[in-house]
Amino acid sequence: MTLEILEGVKSLDLVEIDLKGESALADFILLASGTSTAHARGIHDRVYYGLKQHGILPLGVEGESEGEWILMDYDSMILHIFTEEAREAYRFEELHQRAQQRRIE
Repeated sequence: MTLEILEGVKSLDLVEIDLKGESALADFILLASGTSTAHARGIHDRVYYGLKQHGILPLGVEGESEGEWILMDYDSMILHIFTEEAREAYRFEELHQRAQQRRIE
């Protein structure tokens, strides 16, 4: 469901990082990029309201007002939404090099 929403709002460079057995924080992380802070906030809004319609609310959200890097914690899944520039600067994928990563086309 989350992937369909992300693809529907033209999220860029979708990556799934499998953390099962690697971390107690979550089973997996989804990474997505937007072309601007407005696009990143729009991605956040669509995910938030799309999942809310199914009774799924995040445990917490950080960074939505700034829009450079938005973290949405859905317990077993954590979604990180970056602007392209922030994603390049933080190189988040490199933090989880040992985990299984899958690019979503």
